[in-house]
Amino acid sequence: GVLLQTTARTSAQFTVGRFLSFGMTGMTIVVVPIYLAETSPKVLRGMMTSTLQLMIVFGQLIASLVTFGTQHISGDKGWQIPVGLQFIAPAFIVGLLPLVPESPRWLLTRNRIDEAKVSLRRLYKNHTEAEIEQEVDILRHAHSTEEKGPWSEVFNKENRKRTMVAVIAMFGQQITGQAFSSQYSVVFYQSQGYKSQAFLFNILSNVTGLVCLIATWFMIDQIGRRPMLMIGGSGMAIFLFIVGGVGLEKHPNDSERGALVASFILFACSYNLSWAPVSYVVVSEAASTRVKEKTNLFASVISIITTFVTSFTIPYLLNAPYAALGAKVGFIYGSINWVMVGVAYFFIPEMKGRSLEEVDELFASGESLRNFSKAKTTPTATYIEDTARKEP
Repeated sequence: GVLLQTTARTSAQFTVGRFLSFGMTGMTIVVVPIYLAETSPKVLRGMMTSTLQLMIVFGQLIASLVTFGTQHISGDKGWQIPVGLQFIAPAFIVGLLPLVPESPRWLLTRNRIDEAKVSLRRLYKNHTEAEIEQEVDILRHAHSTEEKGPWSEVFNKENRKRTMVAVIAMFGQQITGQAFSSQYSVVFYQSQGYKSQAFLFNILSNVTGLVCLIATWFMIDQIGRRPMLMIGGSGMAIFLFIVGGVGLEKHPNDSERGALVASFILFACSYNLSWAPVSYVVVSEAASTRVKEKTNLFASVISIITTFVTSFTIPYLLNAPYAALGAKVGFIYGSINWVMVGVAYFFIPEMKGRSLEEVDELFASGESLRNFSKAKTTPTATYIEDTARKEP
């Protein structure tokens, strides 16, 4: 994809390259959360899975800095350098892939027991051989070792609630207005009179977003997924309403314009403390192992469609001769954020500190989503015996 883009002589070739690159990005969004959830200790699963969003924002920051640094380069080099730098990350990843152990759960679904033990030893180097054997026995007796199910299982009676949670997480990540901040921030700042400073504000937003994501590492497995979505979502709504309030002024003064910029950046901070990273954590935990890849793919497709709709409509909402709302768009997305806070309260379960097998048990029990944090599950020490007792 990058090769097609950097060597493009027509817009059609460049577009095809973009499609290929974006397709591989979509694959990453589906596979990486699953892998991280399956290989992370349950007490660190939130932190590890949220690193996907950290890498996304880090990439955005690097791209912004490179674009800022090459803005005065004339000719094709001005765009080929930023685009061509995309070669670095794939080359780095391919070089390190031999060091990455395969998911033990995935290996066990293929009945590759010896390889699963090798992978577990690489993941848990301080554990004894007896503990590794016990972990393999637990996973083999749990539902995570069942064969992969067909697409119909994604929507059947046993899994439709889990699919709903995954879709809500990925839908909420995009419908809450991230495109307004990440894709149109420079244009928006310029429309508010910040011609030369607009790009610097965008870089500042990326830097603060990166700091917030690092802070998420230390909170998500302590505070939990659901509270972070609600607290962060509330912050997003408040700051967008401030943006909208400034938009009501026909001729805002410097202080009001400064408040608009600060609120816009703080909105991005709140997003990176909540929906941005937490959605990947929730989608990786909610889906049944039998249809995890399919569920994540379906949720990601919903996310991409939502991204397209919001990205396509924002220019029409912002600019004349269409809706020409300007900063008042903050009222629209601020209201959506309040709705999503309520949705998170009622429909996003708290799964922190639970193994994936415990999550399976909670969904199978029919427990209310709001009560997951209080519900008791089978202790790991007796899980094998309890499962064996239920087997014919």
